[in-house]
Amino acid sequence: MASDSSAERHTNTVSVLTALRVDEGSRLAELAQRTGLSRPTVDSILTELGRLGWVEQRDPQDPPDGGRQAGRPARTYRLNPDAGFVVGVDVGVNLLTAMVADITGTTRHTVTRPISRSTPGAERRTAVQSLVADAVAELGVEPRETLALSLGVPGIVDPSGRITLSTVIPDWTGFHVEKHFGRWAGVPVTVANDANMATLAEHWIGAARLVDDVVYVLAGRRTSAGIIVDGRLHTGRHGAAGEIGSIPDLYFSTEELLATPGSDPDSPDAIGSVFRAAQAGDEHAAALVEEFYRRLARVVEFLVKSFDPDMVVLGGGVSRSGRPLVEGVERHLDRPVFNTMPIVLSQLGPEAVALGAVRSALQLAVRHSPLLAALVTPPLGVPTRPIP
Repeated sequence: MASDSSAERHTNTVSVLTALRVDEGSRLAELAQRTGLSRPTVDSILTELGRLGWVEQRDPQDPPDGGRQAGRPARTYRLNPDAGFVVGVDVGVNLLTAMVADITGTTRHTVTRPISRSTPGAERRTAVQSLVADAVAELGVEPRETLALSLGVPGIVDPSGRITLSTVIPDWTGFHVEKHFGRWAGVPVTVANDANMATLAEHWIGAARLVDDVVYVLAGRRTSAGIIVDGRLHTGRHGAAGEIGSIPDLYFSTEELLATPGSDPDSPDAIGSVFRAAQAGDEHAAALVEEFYRRLARVVEFLVKSFDPDMVVLGGGVSRSGRPLVEGVERHLDRPVFNTMPIVLSQLGPEAVALGAVRSALQLAVRHSPLLAALVTPPLGVPTRPIP
């Protein structure tokens, strides 16, 4: 709230916003009681929040029996989640996902569309723009009317928002994502590596909640990682932390590793079908999957010995194979070294990147309007430094 200049006013407004989260409609007297503030102070704050569109005022309704109570019924107040929206986007190689959340952090609409890996860079930009526009249109707004936009991309992103290297979308290497989409949408924009976005999501609402030191392994058509140290995302000086695919001894292509005769690498089910065949008893598929586990275990071992985390989260599209993925990786680890460290599955699955982008967009919106932090559930947690 730009007009709030005093710390006391800010604190009181946060108290009122927090009290409004309790139910769907509160009277002035109830809010004064919950916050410990005077009725005139609460009334003043509600008036200003109403002017901003953050709070809706409801007139009293007659009782269901048609009778009327003695005295003047009190109006009720409630948060207006439609007061603002943010958008998180997962720019995948074969799939685009746009997730729209309201000012409380609740996901309101999600759109997913396939895209060919051979789509030229300029057409991919247009496809992302169309996806975002269609997603927010479902909620009756345009991209320029949102609070913030955040994109997770497969590549190394420098602190300015430029992709310095993307091996899977080579046309986007050198593309300044933040500037381009900022000009297009006209709202604050942030961009980050997809593994970093997924890591943020797992730390916010997934398997790594309340854990300070986390290694997240994004295992899909390629393998990369996100790292949280002391509760903060560690991206490195150049945004390249966790880019384990650039280490020759650890690099492997999941698609090439699991390729079977006649399989279509562009098929969304190309990898999943091999895991299902292995579970069904196909010996050739089982051998391919076991080699995948061995390669992934080497990645996990390298990251664990480098960062000594509290937990390793296995995510990405491959995590849909479930518990066998964890057991397969554990078979190839020098387990005595890691006896006290859990390896767990992602709780968010393939949606983790888009959810992390939503969290990042909310964080960006909060930087522009700090009072929004009081509305987001669950809280955004320890403020991380701006994502590069």
